[in-house]
Amino acid sequence: MKHILFLVVFLFATSVVSADDIQKGDSCLAAYNISEALGYYKDALKAKPTTAVRMKIAECLFRQRNYARCISALASTATDSLDHDSMRRLFYSHQKLQHHSKTFAFGKEIIRRWPMDGEIVADLAREYLSTDHADEAEKLCNSYWLRDETNHAVNDIMADIYFVQRQYDIACNSYLLLLQEGDSTYKNLFNVGICYEQMEKPEQARKALDKAIELSDSDIAAPLYHQGAVLNTLKEYPQAMACFRRAMSVLYPSKAVLFACHRGLAEGYYAGKDYRRAVDLFLQAEHDDPTSITTPYYTGVCYDMLDQPAKARSAYQRFLKLAEAFEHPGKDLRDMMERARK
Repeated sequence: MKHILFLVVFLFATSVVSADDIQKGDSCLAAYNISEALGYYKDALKAKPTTAVRMKIAECLFRQRNYARCISALASTATDSLDHDSMRRLFYSHQKLQHHSKTFAFGKEIIRRWPMDGEIVADLAREYLSTDHADEAEKLCNSYWLRDETNHAVNDIMADIYFVQRQYDIACNSYLLLLQEGDSTYKNLFNVGICYEQMEKPEQARKALDKAIELSDSDIAAPLYHQGAVLNTLKEYPQAMACFRRAMSVLYPSKAVLFACHRGLAEGYYAGKDYRRAVDLFLQAEHDDPTSITTPYYTGVCYDMLDQPAKARSAYQRFLKLAEAFEHPGKDLRDMMERARK
């Protein structure tokens, strides 16, 4: 009898401690103190391991964007005992980690249990589309659309599906409806422009691409070269050429990036004593950044090793001209200058 009484008291005390930890964790979570909330929930799980506590732990880990541990926290829990929010967290965790098969599985299970979750329908359809399953995406959206044709997220992905399937007339009308609702994003405007281009309606294409270029701040090449093609069709050749030039300037990396790449490659060949390849790359690096002090020095060393003294002398002279203008050269630079003078 004493043992039974002790067990009852112990279970009651454990339940009270667990409830207290959960309450404290909930308070911390409400205040966005995720780390402290996680600590309380873990204590509660030790005292009384329940699915409800595991879901709270998973929520904290998801909010911290620790997707792998969020999945792990619910790994031993039966799917049908999880609530809607926990299922969504598992769906998005697998999606973030690019676990495509798991993303499909959780997405389909959520839609089976909560068929009107339009956000999951749209995001699962986009996952299908990004993995070359456009037909599956279309079936999913059409099934939802029969129940609700007003969901903006679903309508948006449906437009993209038609676009990928090259159903340009349907895609164009879908994008135009989105634009009428105020969804004037770069993606929608650009795709409308492409639709009109493919439908051989250059004037409409030009207007849409102009807006897309404006939204992209002219730092994306695609709308520029498509606009160039449209302007060629309209026989506005000077404007078309300007678009193509702007597109090319966007596609080429900056001089700083080119210098870093050419110089890095040159140093690799130099270290491997492949001076013929190294010298060409050092010369290219000099062209990318004429202010680099040490690059012409290594160009000169390479020519020396290739027994081309005239070219070596010219490179050393370029180096010395830059180095001597440097106000406070360090020891390494002074040593290089001394060797170059010899």
